[in-house]
Amino acid sequence: MQALILYRSHYGTTKTAAESIARELHARGIDAYVADLRRRLPRLDKFDYAFVGAPTRMARVTRAAYRALKRLSRKGWGAKPIFIFDTFGPIPADPGKREKGRKWLYPGAAGLMKTRAEELGLNVAAEPMRLEVKELKGPLKAGEDEKIGPYVEKFVRNL
Repeated sequence: MQALILYRSHYGTTKTAAESIARELHARGIDAYVADLRRRLPRLDKFDYAFVGAPTRMARVTRAAYRALKRLSRKGWGAKPIFIFDTFGPIPADPGKREKGRKWLYPGAAGLMKTRAEELGLNVAAEPMRLEVKELKGPLKAGEDEKIGPYVEKFVRNL
């Protein structure tokens, strides 16, 4: 079995998350290939699963992530499982600022990608994983990387 992990990263945080997913998959005996969405994608037919990740930026998802989902759909990935993740934040500590900033963070890139993937007929196999950043340019907030292992474990159990 081989997993493809596609990501788009602006400051390196989403790339770090993609690489962590790959390490977790390798630890569980699954081959994983990590690919930046700004580069040419590998042949898609040799992969059994895909993870697609992007940062949430100004309440949006990158065009590269949307193009990747569209390409997966065109290449017949309707039945193959797709897992979605994003990085987002930071979430303000002040409740007033948090509520005011909510529109910029939710549903986020993960929610938007999930909706688009389902519209394209792709099999989104689990709820998206969202990873909060400490500051606008990263890194991940303390403890957020601890979500990756259980997320991958859930993926492996569902194979």
